[in-house]
Amino acid sequence: MFEVLLASVNVMEMHITESRLRIEPPDLLIRPPLGDIRFLEFGRAEESIEIGYDAAMQALRGWNP
Repeated sequence: MFEVLLASVNVMEMHITESRLRIEPPDLLIRPPLGDIRFLEFGRAEESIEIGYDAAMQALRGWNP
């Protein structure tokens, strides 16, 4: 039951975020591929950080402010 509630909140937040991004697009948007890491998987923090770091470095390489 708790996972269903978390999933529904996640969907709602995703829709709100997408709407705001269309209204106020950022200069640089970094979206690390964390699809297989679930919300409460704290034991995978180091993996998440590494994925985020790699995504940020890749995005910054192609960014011209």
